[in-house]
Amino acid sequence: MNMQTLKQKLYETKNRLGLVGGTIEINEYDETENPFSARISPRGWNVEMILRKGYNPVSDKRQKAYARAKKISDGLETLLTDALKHEIAHWELPSGSGMGCPYDLHYHDLILEGIESGLPDDKKSLAGYVANAFEDLIINPRCKEFDGSFSGQVLFWDNEGILCREKGRKTFTPFYEAFVKLNMHLFGDKTDKALLKRHYSNDSKVDKSVKQVVRNLSLQEAISPTSPLFDKSAWPNMAHEFAKAVAPLLENNQNERPSAFSGEQGNGGQNQGNEQKHPAGNGIEQKIGTREGAEEVAYGRYASGDEHSPHFTSHEQLDALYQRLARSIPVAVESKTKKQSLTIAPLNFKPFDEDRDDIARAKLSKIYLDDGEITFGVQRHPLTVTANMKSQRKSFPDFKLVMLDNSGSMRQAPDLSNNVGRTNFIPWGENSKYHYALLGLYGIEQFLQNQEIAQYIQHGVSLFSSATRYKESDFRGLAEVRKHALSPDWGNTRLDASSLTNALQGRESFVLSISDGGIENWNSEKTAFKKSLENSSYAHIQIGDRTDFTNELEAWGVPVFYVNSGEELSRLMVDVTKQSYRRYVKDGNKKS
Repeated sequence: MNMQTLKQKLYETKNRLGLVGGTIEINEYDETENPFSARISPRGWNVEMILRKGYNPVSDKRQKAYARAKKISDGLETLLTDALKHEIAHWELPSGSGMGCPYDLHYHDLILEGIESGLPDDKKSLAGYVANAFEDLIINPRCKEFDGSFSGQVLFWDNEGILCREKGRKTFTPFYEAFVKLNMHLFGDKTDKALLKRHYSNDSKVDKSVKQVVRNLSLQEAISPTSPLFDKSAWPNMAHEFAKAVAPLLENNQNERPSAFSGEQGNGGQNQGNEQKHPAGNGIEQKIGTREGAEEVAYGRYASGDEHSPHFTSHEQLDALYQRLARSIPVAVESKTKKQSLTIAPLNFKPFDEDRDDIARAKLSKIYLDDGEITFGVQRHPLTVTANMKSQRKSFPDFKLVMLDNSGSMRQAPDLSNNVGRTNFIPWGENSKYHYALLGLYGIEQFLQNQEIAQYIQHGVSLFSSATRYKESDFRGLAEVRKHALSPDWGNTRLDASSLTNALQGRESFVLSISDGGIENWNSEKTAFKKSLENSSYAHIQIGDRTDFTNELEAWGVPVFYVNSGEELSRLMVDVTKQSYRRYVKDGNKKS
């Protein structure tokens, strides 16, 4: 079968499984680390398969006998089809069924934690490899159940055994033998087992571990349907028991691949030192390192009431969670376009009239004979269209949340009750005043980014309690500013106006402050505070009742908004910012 026909068949399989987006590439090279490898990218769902030229997974006598028994007409097609099915099953097989493992990054993170807890310290470096094997163990029976055949995966394992022999091993490594035997327990038939047994050592310690996994995970033989394996809430404990049982079998260098994941980036056989290593072909490790992946893990942990993941710092998880939660704050994005008439093409030309036409409009390639004289043409009746043209200003006031109260009272609920909500993931409580203030801050940054303003301004946050701490950065260092906001002091309510003077000097700024009570040293700081705001637009949001501070601000003509609920605080913070920047983004008819 030629590659174009094979690719078309794989497209048909991918579409049948519900993955209608993305591309499929099959690349052949003279030299590759493995005869066959594959990977799928969750961003765009593009699939790449890498083959060593001339590779045939059905080549020796036993493989040919297996192919006849399984009625396999094309071994390569069978192998590639089942590899594609396997990688898709890590996410969902078929699309919309909810049956996939790990299904999303949240569950992968929980599985990985379970694996780590079951491995001794000297084997924890293999946790990712073991986690991938566990996830394969869940989905492989599903692949067999879905189509009634999974012979391509069996051929893959057989070829891994042949590779072991080429590298000097007579059999699979102990862990890999246990892994293959467990898969055979779950979905293999007599023909499958007969092909693979030539790679077994049948060491008693391997069989002991297999029995332990079967018993502790309650793995039914030839399980059908596979739905008992898809109890997602049971996966962390199952992963722990799996790791504990197979840990004695693990070697420091586990080279066999549980599935056809891509361990290399094809380079046409040239060892240029630029191969991109991929620990798994399902895209899990690639995605988990992205902002989207961190959000998925953090939000999954938070929504499930779990503790922080051990695989990210607390700051990283809180930052990712607030970015996710802030998107629920309604923000209307202003238009940044203007209508402009564009001359697309002339409908026709006329001879140049020196009394009426501008010589600059003459088209030298258009020549006319007019009353016996040669002249040039000028366009008339041009075709015009009205189009939306983006009008982007690149000079905006800096955003400074110069005063974010992080005194102890901000840990209270907005209604002053003791109900601050859960604190296992958000340490100050998901119903605290500080939580809603952070939601507003992240909502503001989301608004500024959606309006394409964020990259043109300095962002600053000042926390005030017993001390006043300020942090600012341009867009590239925004993560450090957010980290600053995620590190409250919980002290008294005092203000150092001199730090604000330093923060606000220079460019025009929009200043927003949040507080829930009076400022203890207001009388000594108010003169310097007022002076620091001379070149800035300023608004204040007060949680609760009036104070001497807010009365003074109103006397100065500063807009002060009073709120009594957390949701109102978050929405108002974004809306006040939006209104302040409105004149810079809504009027697209004015030139930047």
